[in-house]
Amino acid sequence: MADEVFPNDLSSHFWTTLEHRPELGRWRFEIIDYQNNVLLSGLACSERQAAAIVNAWDQVIATSPDEEDPSMDWVDDSE
Repeated sequence: MADEVFPNDLSSHFWTTLEHRPELGRWRFEIIDYQNNVLLSGLACSERQAAAIVNAWDQVIATSPDEEDPSMDWVDDSE
C-alpha cells in the first residue's frame, strides 16, 4: 500500500527526512520546505506509522482550499 512507504518528496515543494533512532526505539521524521524550514517533526513507533503521519499531512496540505504556502506565514498581509 502506498501509505505504508515513507515518501522522500511530497506535493508542491516539501521534502521529508526519516532517521531510525535505536536508542529511543523510534523513527524520527521531518517535513521540510524549500527554505529548509521544518514544518513538522515527530517520532513514530515504526517506519509505517511515520509514513502514515507524513502522507496524511501531505493530503491535508495538498487538498487545502487555501492557496497560501504554509511555510510563508511570516509574510505580512496588512499592505
